[in-house]
Amino acid sequence: MPYPHTLLFLLAALAAIDASAWSRMGPAAVITEAGLPCFKIATEEERSRGPVSLKMLTISTPGPNGWKDVWTVMFPNASFGDPTYRLPNRGCVRYGKAPDGAESSEAAPLIAGKVYGVSFLGRPPSASDPTSRYSADFCLLTAPAGGFLVVQLTKGKNTCAPEEKPR
Repeated sequence: MPYPHTLLFLLAALAAIDASAWSRMGPAAVITEAGLPCFKIATEEERSRGPVSLKMLTISTPGPNGWKDVWTVMFPNASFGDPTYRLPNRGCVRYGKAPDGAESSEAAPLIAGKVYGVSFLGRPPSASDPTSRYSADFCLLTAPAGGFLVVQLTKGKNTCAPEEKPR
């Protein structure tokens, strides 16, 4: 293949790549609030990049056929493509309790010792920032007084152990 044709083929192939392939994954955070997991964008992420406008929150768990959603929240926005909803300062979304104006699925019961994942779909304030998803894995320990204690898992860890530090 002559050089100009090779270059043209390469440019055409790059143009066909989905733009979302260039997106960045940011960190989410999971804490314990009133004996339930509570989800937010990681503090250091919002401190360095600014408050995130949110489209959707999904909580899922791994299964034999991939990840299965156990709870989904659609945040109130005029347009899905241009979100404006932001969590209140230092706020989080408690499992099973959708914020006012948000739509959610029925929340499945949570199980201690099981691994879960949280994923926010959103947009940072800067149009040049490629971040579109924010995620974290976590598991739950049974709290002595009832409810759960959240353990946010580190990268590569996919089991829940009591020696992990609850949050």
